[in-house]
Amino acid sequence: IPAAIGYMGPKYWVTRRRETRKQQITDGFPDSLDMMLVCVEAGQSLDQSIIRVSHELRAGYPDLAFEYSQVAHEMKAGKDKSLVLRDLSERCGVVDISSFVTVLVQSQQFGTSIAEALRVFSAEMRDKRVMRAEEKANTLPTKMTLATMMLTVPPLLIILIGPSIFDIYMTLGGGAAGN
Repeated sequence: IPAAIGYMGPKYWVTRRRETRKQQITDGFPDSLDMMLVCVEAGQSLDQSIIRVSHELRAGYPDLAFEYSQVAHEMKAGKDKSLVLRDLSERCGVVDISSFVTVLVQSQQFGTSIAEALRVFSAEMRDKRVMRAEEKANTLPTKMTLATMMLTVPPLLIILIGPSIFDIYMTLGGGAAGN
């Protein structure tokens, strides 16, 4: 048993931490895109907007802020922007960020406006977040039905059938021993 706990415990802990981190990054990503869009539309470059977003997100989404600051440091060090963004995608392991990196790399390669690409992608991420929330809300009645049945049916049966069982007991001789 200790060997199994020693093997499975750390594995479970690391897996839970990784999933929690991915979830935090996924939750904060649409907000970061909106901030990045505002920065780019205000005239900042993509590099400057990434730095600004990493500072602003530090309190609410520290994991995402760390990733953005890592990207900013790698870009300042002179690493190729598309390579830095692909590394971001690999490190995070989140599908939305992989799509975002693809959009930014294609926007850079084809010379299209980064602001327009961010605007479209940001709207898509907001819609995706709403869909995720609706999906969770739609599963709630199913989960509540089981709990409601388990918590209300037994007391109801006791209230409705209890007196009848008592009367049957008394009639069949349970009360005769007392007379």
